[in-house]
Amino acid sequence: MPKARSLFAPLLLLCFALTCTAEIPWLDSVDAGQAAAAKRDLPLYIAVSDPLNELDGAMHRQTFANAEVAAFLQANFVCVLVNRDAAPGLAAYGQQWLAADQKIAGWPLNLWFTPELQPIEGASYLPPTEEWGREGFMVVAGRVAERWTADAGAVRRGAENTQRLIADYLPFAAEPVDDLADALRLAAEDWIAIAQPETGTFGDAPHRLEPELIRFLIARGGETRAVALAALRTRLTSALRDPLDGGFYRATADGAGGIPVFQKRLTDQARIALACLDAAAVDDDPLFAAGARSALQYVINRLSPSDGTFYIGDDATESSATAGQTWSWTELVDLVGEDFAAQLGAKPDGNVNADEDLEGLHAGRNILRASPLALPARATFESRSKLISARAARAQTVVKTIATAGAHGLMLHAMQRAGDELQDLDFGAYAIAIQATLKRDFGVGTEFFSRIARTEIAPTPEDYVLVALGMNDAALAARADQLFFDDEFALYYATADEVLGTRPVWWQPTSGDLPAPSVWRLLLDHAPAGLAAEVAAPFDNPDVPPPGAVLLALQHTLTE
Repeated sequence: MPKARSLFAPLLLLCFALTCTAEIPWLDSVDAGQAAAAKRDLPLYIAVSDPLNELDGAMHRQTFANAEVAAFLQANFVCVLVNRDAAPGLAAYGQQWLAADQKIAGWPLNLWFTPELQPIEGASYLPPTEEWGREGFMVVAGRVAERWTADAGAVRRGAENTQRLIADYLPFAAEPVDDLADALRLAAEDWIAIAQPETGTFGDAPHRLEPELIRFLIARGGETRAVALAALRTRLTSALRDPLDGGFYRATADGAGGIPVFQKRLTDQARIALACLDAAAVDDDPLFAAGARSALQYVINRLSPSDGTFYIGDDATESSATAGQTWSWTELVDLVGEDFAAQLGAKPDGNVNADEDLEGLHAGRNILRASPLALPARATFESRSKLISARAARAQTVVKTIATAGAHGLMLHAMQRAGDELQDLDFGAYAIAIQATLKRDFGVGTEFFSRIARTEIAPTPEDYVLVALGMNDAALAARADQLFFDDEFALYYATADEVLGTRPVWWQPTSGDLPAPSVWRLLLDHAPAGLAAEVAAPFDNPDVPPPGAVLLALQHTLTE
C-alpha cells in the first residue's frame, strides 16, 4: 500500500519557494488574538517571550525574522506575542503544560491553541531546524497547521484531553526529611566537595553567581564559612565583575571562570549584593563591602531611568554585541594608555585562554577584570568613562523594560541593608525612593497593586513576597498566603484565579529564573505550615546537591 502523502507538504514547499517579504502580524493580547482566531477559524500561535533569555533572542533573529516563516505563520495562524512578566498567568499555564506533557521546560514558550483557547501543542525553545534531537520550529508549526487543515474537529477533541492533563497536573510531593539539620550539614559537605578554590566556582561550567549558596555556606560558620568567603573573594576579583561599570554578569561560561556570559540582570545585582553584605557582617575584609557597593552603584548609574523604577538589565549576549564587550590591546592603549590597560588585566596578545574560548570569539582580545578595591571610582572616573562611552558606541545593551514589582522589592531589600550596614546615606536615600515608587507606580498597599508599573496586571506570589521582604511588611506576606497558598498540597499557585480553565501552580525555576516564591517566603517570619517540607523536595535527588536558595531558606527555618 503506498504511503499516504501529506496534503500540507505542497503548501509548505510553495511558501519556501517564494521570495517572501512578509512580517509576522503580531497581536499584543490574548483577547485580541482569540477574537481574530474565531473570526478566521484559525489556530492561535502564542509566543511567550523573555527579553533576557538568549534562546528567545535567537528565535527572533533566526526564525521570526525569516520572511518565509513569517508568511507561513501569517497564512496559517493568528499570532500573539506577549512578555512573560506581562502575562504571568499564561506563562505559568504554559510551564505547567510542558511539565504535564513531560516536555523540556524553560523559556521562551511556543503555544498553539484552538480559537476557543484549548491547547493543541506546546514547546519551549524551538530551533530553526532540528538540533540536538529537538524538533525545528517549522516542523512543529507545520504539523499543527496540517492537522487543523485535515480535521479541525479532531484537533479540538484532542485539545480537550490535553486541557484535562494540564488541569490535573501537580508536582510530585516531596518525601519528608527526617533530620533537617543533618540534611543541611550533608548538603553543605556536598557543595564543598565540588568547590574549585582557584576559580571560586562550584561544579561544572557554566558557573552562575550562586549568591544564595554563598549565603547558606556563610551561615553555616566554621570551615564551611571559610570556603564560602574564599570563593566570594575570588569571584569578586574575576571577570564575573565588569570593572568599568561595576555590574556583575549572570555567569561565566568556561571552566576557568574567565569568560562571562555578557548579561547583567537587575535581580542578580541585588542577590550578589546581599551575599557580599552577609560576608561583610562576619569578616572585616573591605572587599566584601566594596562588592556590594559595586553592584548597587551599577544599578543606580546604569539601570535607573531616574524616576525610581529600574530596567531589567543589560544584555550583550547576541554575537555582534558580545564582540563589542572585549578589547584589543591597541584599542585600550589608544583610549587610556598602557598603565590603565594593564590595571584592567589586559595583555598585548589578549588575555583569553584559547583552550577555553571554544567558539573562538575572543581570540587576541581582552576581557577586562579588576578588584573593586583596585580602581577607586573617583580616581579612575575619567579613564573608565572613556571606555564606557566607546563600548556604548558599539552597541546599546540596556534592555529598557521596567522590572516587576517583585524585582523592585528585592532591590529595595538590598538597598536598605546596604544603607544600614555600610552606613551609606546614598543607598538609604535610594531605598526611600524605591519604596515611594512601589506605592506610587505599583499601587503597593492598595487594591490596585500591580505586577507591572502603571498597569492592571495582577501581582503574583513572587511580587507579594519580595515586596514584603523589601518593605518588611508581614501583612503583605500573609496576603500572599491567603491568595495563593494551597494548604493541602503546601504549594503556591501562580495566580489568584483560573487561567484558561486551570489554576496553574508556580513553576520549577529554570536557568535565569529567580528562586521560587516559596523560598523567599521561608526567609520571612510565620511561613505557612508544611511549606518547608515541600521546599525540601530537591533533597529527593541524591546525585545533585539541593540548590543554594533552597538551602538558605531551610537554614533560616532552623534559626528563627
